[in-house]
Amino acid sequence: MISLVRKAIKASQQRKQAQTNPVPMELQETGYDATRQAPQQPQCRHMEAYESSSVKCVACASEKKAARIYRWKIILGLVAPFALQALDSTIIASALPWIASDFGEISQLNWIVSAFNLTSAAFIPFWAQMADVFGRNASINAAIILMLIGSALCTGAPTNAFPVLLLGRGFQGLAAAGLNVVVRTILADRVSLQENAKNWAIFSLVGGISYGLGPVIGGYLTNADWRWCFAINLPIAAVALIIVFFVLRKELLGPQPIPELNETAETGRRTKFVARLKTVDVGGQLLFIFGFGLVILALTWGGATYSWSSPAVIVPLVLGIIFAGIFCYWEYLLAPGNTMAEKLPWQRAMLPWELISNRDIGLLFYCECATGIGMYAVLYFCNIYFIAVRGYDSDEAGVQLLYFVPGLGAGVYICSFMCNKWPRMTFPCIFLGTLTEAVGLGVLAWAIYANRLSVIYGMMALVGCGSGMRFMASPLHGIGLFRHLRASVIGLMAVAIPFGGTIGLTIMSTVFNNTSGLDSHSDFSSVHSSSGGAANEQAVHQAKMGVVWAFVAITPLVALGQAFPVTWFIGNVKLGQGPPGEDGPTDIVVKGSYLLKLVRGQEKLKIEKNSYRLNSSHSGAWSEAVASDQGVNATRPLQGSQQV
Repeated sequence: MISLVRKAIKASQQRKQAQTNPVPMELQETGYDATRQAPQQPQCRHMEAYESSSVKCVACASEKKAARIYRWKIILGLVAPFALQALDSTIIASALPWIASDFGEISQLNWIVSAFNLTSAAFIPFWAQMADVFGRNASINAAIILMLIGSALCTGAPTNAFPVLLLGRGFQGLAAAGLNVVVRTILADRVSLQENAKNWAIFSLVGGISYGLGPVIGGYLTNADWRWCFAINLPIAAVALIIVFFVLRKELLGPQPIPELNETAETGRRTKFVARLKTVDVGGQLLFIFGFGLVILALTWGGATYSWSSPAVIVPLVLGIIFAGIFCYWEYLLAPGNTMAEKLPWQRAMLPWELISNRDIGLLFYCECATGIGMYAVLYFCNIYFIAVRGYDSDEAGVQLLYFVPGLGAGVYICSFMCNKWPRMTFPCIFLGTLTEAVGLGVLAWAIYANRLSVIYGMMALVGCGSGMRFMASPLHGIGLFRHLRASVIGLMAVAIPFGGTIGLTIMSTVFNNTSGLDSHSDFSSVHSSSGGAANEQAVHQAKMGVVWAFVAITPLVALGQAFPVTWFIGNVKLGQGPPGEDGPTDIVVKGSYLLKLVRGQEKLKIEKNSYRLNSSHSGAWSEAVASDQGVNATRPLQGSQQV
């Protein structure tokens, strides 16, 4: 009865409104119903021809369906390759002593990790440029094939051929770098920042779970045979290759346009390939690989294989820093208007100077390094604690690391909510993630010292939460600043995590070795089998204090983002909301210190609005027009930018 009365009142109000605002004759002839609500503003560019908002837009429905299909194809097709590269980073953590023992190379054990870390970090920018020059499909297929080759070499390496194992690990690292960068780049293609945030939230969680599950899976596989740690990649990579070929091949972007080449439809395939090969920044690639590789090599050797005063550490460290400086100067010379840009106009910088010289990008790089430090610290040195101090075997110790995963998932969810729902900004996630991770590492050191197992589990989760919050926000922030350089931004951010992890592990290993008198790569199960009760207790105590001081040593590096203005001077990107229309969702970019400007007053913020228009055909083929703050795009014309 009440509902009938309400309907009658509503109908009466609508009739009065229709009498007050008479309907034009042309609308009456088309069958316009005067009892309907007043028409609203069109919600999309297709609705401009309609006066009534009740008319459904077929074009918009088709676009949404095409976007939904594209999104699920991308997610289902790329989950396996992305999980594979993350899994390979940590799966051998529990198997290292057994692998080195079988090969009779205990003293060279750290090379099993170093061979992977060197190539996985040094070749990341290489893959970012390959994805632009030769296209996403060719790049991801090449990376998967390299993973198959590397895994096969590691699986079948004879125990008297240690270099074969290292060669396979090098190929695995090279493939992991490619999968990492190309998958992230594909996720950022053809979508707004808001949609990218949704997709990247899923892959951040998948990557974090794979990082956490790596030692667990490796521990169980090692009980059967350590070769399964590498053989497990073969079927996964084969399936991924098939899925990419049949599902994603037509959806992925091809080679990006290079105006200097003046390519036409009549240009032959061989001619195009050779011309595009000339655009690769060979000088920058070699300088980066040598510089970054030598620094990683020195950090890996320092305090573990050689003393820090040894020429074997000092020489590569100094040479690496020199090469890194030359690399930055080379990229500066390739910037538009500079010397090398005029002499080599067709070459495209591997990492454009506008990216390297940007303050926000530098600060984001440090934040991502801190993420790698915290994540590697928990996954490697908590594993040492559970084996050497608690007396767990390898698989049981690996299971304990799973407490890191729920925290990581919570961090990814929090960041996804804050980027997509409220306040739709990247700065809060970066700031809070840094604070959370620093607090977690500091309290974790105390909990290990006090043997508070429940607190250890809680702090592992808290560190995971901080890592998860920055996993997604930092690359998203960089893409918001340089939308037209998203492949380079993603590559640079991807370098930071393994680089930070290597620095963190180097510091922790040195402190652990000097404090405990043990080797951080040794078989810690022997600590509990020491003869004599007093000797055993002393060895366990030394191992515990080594882990404690190792965590204490890296905590200031992570806390630097709060104690000193690393995050204080970062800007902000506010993600646009709503479906892509004629102007698309508008992302608001705040340059300079967002926190300081916010304290001074919102009206003093210097803001730039970047609009992205996403157009799709009904066949699902997408095209994108991007507006950037530079007003110039190397690959496509821009719509322009607007300052507020």
